[in-house]
Amino acid sequence: MDNRGELFGKIWWEDLNGPRRFLVEAAEILSGGKSLILSLPKRVPWIKIMREVLEKLLRRGTQTINFVDAENLSDEPQEFVLKNFCANKDGFRPYNKKVYAKFLAESTGIALNDSCLWVRNASAEQIEQWISFVDDYQTFLNEKRGGVFLLEADENFGRSNLEILSYSEKISGYDSFAFNIFAAADFANENHLMKQYLAELVSALTEGDVEFGAECIDRSNDLLRNPAEVFEDILWEGKFISGKSTDDIDRAIWMTQLKLIFPLVETFRRNFIRQYEEQIKNTPPYLSPPEEVEIGQLYGLFAQRRWLLNEKDADDLELYREARNKLAHLRILPFDELQKIFEKNSRR
Repeated sequence: MDNRGELFGKIWWEDLNGPRRFLVEAAEILSGGKSLILSLPKRVPWIKIMREVLEKLLRRGTQTINFVDAENLSDEPQEFVLKNFCANKDGFRPYNKKVYAKFLAESTGIALNDSCLWVRNASAEQIEQWISFVDDYQTFLNEKRGGVFLLEADENFGRSNLEILSYSEKISGYDSFAFNIFAAADFANENHLMKQYLAELVSALTEGDVEFGAECIDRSNDLLRNPAEVFEDILWEGKFISGKSTDDIDRAIWMTQLKLIFPLVETFRRNFIRQYEEQIKNTPPYLSPPEEVEIGQLYGLFAQRRWLLNEKDADDLELYREARNKLAHLRILPFDELQKIFEKNSRR
């Protein structure tokens, strides 16, 4: 799914308002001269594309971007920054860690002052060291313009006086659902109701994991026909994790069908009663008022009197009644029945 994966990632980070705004806000904070902690979940969807989009936004500013791969560093943050971004070290005598931050904040004409240092892949211990150093540096700047730091951190870092932008606070479940709708609309070859069903189903199964959702949508042809089997096949491949049991998966499928099919059954029932109101009134047992007659009663009324109905309407009455009964008894509709109902309603 490499090419499709890149397309999905661009939809997420460039086209959807929540994720896009998250990166725009990060760029605005850094371009405004403040350092930032980017608080990220354990697994960031399409992190490579996230970084590319944010880098493009940052390059509109004046700072030079320097990427710091923390996992390859042996120096502590203050030592690394002094060594690489401060050419003039005359008179510097380190007697504690804070003096590094003070010296760098008070130095003029050094590379740091025009730089954005983007720290990635830091361990929990390293990120605490970077936060401590940048906190001190920003304090000693005392509102002066200097270098800025972008620290990628997990969600469990300690306290800090730096600006914090949290993925989990800025990007909601609605963004994940919007992604599934967007992706299903672009990549599935079904009618609009089947695409809606696909998006709702994927949202129920993957619960906000948009990369997992993209994988499901990429296999939409198979997923729609055998959702539980395909979902478990994807899990078996090992890239994604789900705590759902087999019963949980079946319930998610059933709930999604219930949500979309029941309103269509009700629409059919109302239209049917409106069209055949006189036959309903004049056919024993006499049910009154007609608008309150349930679809099961309608079927019982006309099952042996099909000649009173248009042949298509009689077939539809049976189709909708069967769908309603299966869902009411906690059974999942097979794909061909879903497809029939969705195609009938998509033409309206």
